[in-house]
Amino acid sequence: MYSADHLWKFITRGAMIMCSDNQEGIDIVIPICHTRKALSRHSVTAILVQVKNSERYQLKINKSLFDGMDPISLGLFPDKVDTKPVIRIVFALAALDAGVDFPIERKRKSHHDNMFTAFDVWCAGLEKETFKHIGDDLSSYRLLLERSLRPHDAFELKEDTKMDEETKRLGGSLRRRMAPLTTDDNAHHAIHLRKSKSTA
Repeated sequence: MYSADHLWKFITRGAMIMCSDNQEGIDIVIPICHTRKALSRHSVTAILVQVKNSERYQLKINKSLFDGMDPISLGLFPDKVDTKPVIRIVFALAALDAGVDFPIERKRKSHHDNMFTAFDVWCAGLEKETFKHIGDDLSSYRLLLERSLRPHDAFELKEDTKMDEETKRLGGSLRRRMAPLTTDDNAHHAIHLRKSKSTA
C-alpha cells in the first residue's frame, strides 16, 4: 500500500500509514507530494520512519536502520515512476543521551543498483533536546515509553471465582487474541490454523 501507485491516495484523506508489527524496514510512512504538480503517483514520495524503544540504539547513528529503509527495495517507486528524494527518520527513543544527528552522505545506492537521494535524520532520546515541541507533556511520553518496554500482561488477570467454566474459557480465548502468537503453545496459534477438510 505504500507504493506510489497507492500512496498518493492517502494524501487525499490526510492520512499516513502505520505498518504492522515486524514490517520490514519501516514502521510509519508519511506521504508527501510536489505542491506544484497534480497529485498522482508521479508527484508523491514519502517520509519513512523507524521507531525504536530499545536501549540498544543510542545517540550514535546505526547505519543499518537507514539501509533497511531503502525506497527501491521496499517498492515505494514501482516501474514507470521516477525515483524521488525521500526523508528517512529514526527515533531511538530509549537512548540515554539526547540529540539529533545527520549522516554526512546524501546519495544512496540501493540493492538494485539504482541511485536515490535520501535526507536522513537520527533522533535520539525522549527529551526536549530532541523534541523541542514536547513541552509539559514530556512526563506523559516517558510513561508511554516505559509502558512499551514492559512485557505483555494480557494474561495476568485475576480470576473471578463467581465465573462459570464456559465464561472462563471464553475469557482466556479473548485474551489470547489480544496477543496472538505470543508463545508457541497451541492455545496461541491454533486460532490461525486452517482446519483440514478431514477435520472441518
